[in-house]
Amino acid sequence: MTVVMVDRSPRERIVRSAALLFRERGVGATGMREIVAHAAAPRGSLQHYFPGGKQELVAEAMTWMAERAAGPLRASLDVEPAPPPAEIVRGVVDRFREVLALTDFTGGCPIVAGVADAAWDGDVVAAAARDAFARWLDPLAQALRHGGIEAGRADRLALMVISAAEGALVISRARRDESALDAVAAELDLLLTTG
Repeated sequence: MTVVMVDRSPRERIVRSAALLFRERGVGATGMREIVAHAAAPRGSLQHYFPGGKQELVAEAMTWMAERAAGPLRASLDVEPAPPPAEIVRGVVDRFREVLALTDFTGGCPIVAGVADAAWDGDVVAAAARDAFARWLDPLAQALRHGGIEAGRADRLALMVISAAEGALVISRARRDESALDAVAAELDLLLTTG
C-alpha cells in the first residue's frame, strides 16, 4: 500500500509510515530505508529525528497508533446522552474492519507487531507497548463507564474487547475474511446488550 503524506512534517510522515509498514510487515521485516522511502523523507532525517534508532521509532509508531485508536473513544466522552456500550464496542471492531479493507487483509496492529518482535530490542519496545495499550484501554474503559458500566467491570470489559478484537484481527488476516471479527462482534454485542 502506497500512501503519500506531503501535508505533514518529515517526522510525522516517518512515524506514520513506520506504523503502517509495521502493521503489514512486522517490525523485524521492515527496514529503516523502506520507512524513509514510504514517508518521502530525506534519508538523514532518521538520525535527526530518531537518534535512538529503530527502537525509538517503534515506540513512536506504537504511540501514534494508540492515539489514533483512542481518539474516537475520547470524543465519545463528550456526547450526551452517552453512547451505549455496545455502540462503543462496535466502533472499535469496525475500525479493525477498516484496517482489513484498506490493506486487503495484510494490515494488523503496529503495537502487536512490536510486541511480537520485541525480542530483538528488549525493554524499550516492551515499555512502549505497555504505554500504548494503556493509552487505548483507558479511554475505552472511560467510554464504557460513561455509557453506564460499573468502573471495575468497565476496566475488565475494555481489556476483553481489545484482546478479543486483536485476536479476531489475526484470525481474519489468516483466513482472509471477516468471519472472526463478525463472531467477536456478535458475542460482545450480546454480552453488552443482555447483561
